[in-house]
Amino acid sequence: MRRRRPETSREEPAATSAPAPARARRTARPVPGRRLPAALPMARIAARRAPPAGRRIVEWARTDSLAAVRDSKRTLLVTYRRDGTPVPTPAWAAEQDGRLYVRTERSSGKVKRLARDRRMLVAPCTVLGKPLGAPLDATARVLSREEEPRAERILASRYGFGRSLFELWVDFLRVDMCYLEITPAAGQGSPGSPARQ
Repeated sequence: MRRRRPETSREEPAATSAPAPARARRTARPVPGRRLPAALPMARIAARRAPPAGRRIVEWARTDSLAAVRDSKRTLLVTYRRDGTPVPTPAWAAEQDGRLYVRTERSSGKVKRLARDRRMLVAPCTVLGKPLGAPLDATARVLSREEEPRAERILASRYGFGRSLFELWVDFLRVDMCYLEITPAAGQGSPGSPARQ
């Protein structure tokens, strides 16, 4: 003897919230908290091997111009630990309207440090993080999901195919990524202004 299933209502559920914001990257399906494989050990090795000038950059004279950063393929981001120790990290950054945009892991050290202290220094650098010019005082914030597509377009237009391959790999691994918006400190970032002494 077969049991009959109770009939359920086939009415569609009422919409409870607004549609989810568009993803910045079509291929991104992040798992919250997921990092790149071996991200933490690699970050520690990179911190030990960072060029000494990257740590001493806080002592350098500042610039008021984003021009050098805008023209450099890599940007050195210097964030601060609780005790004030500077931590340099090279990254891809793209500039538009006097602000820089960076994509990074949501659970990375720099994002955690920025949550405590939004101040940072930015400077042009080599792939390994050796500074190539004077730093610029700035503040940074993590962009909301609604703001991410614009930041992704700015970065994609700057770096093209090489970055696209890397980011596809990150998306395939379902790494939880976010975007940073870096704003020069008040009175800085105007094109062509001279370096401060």
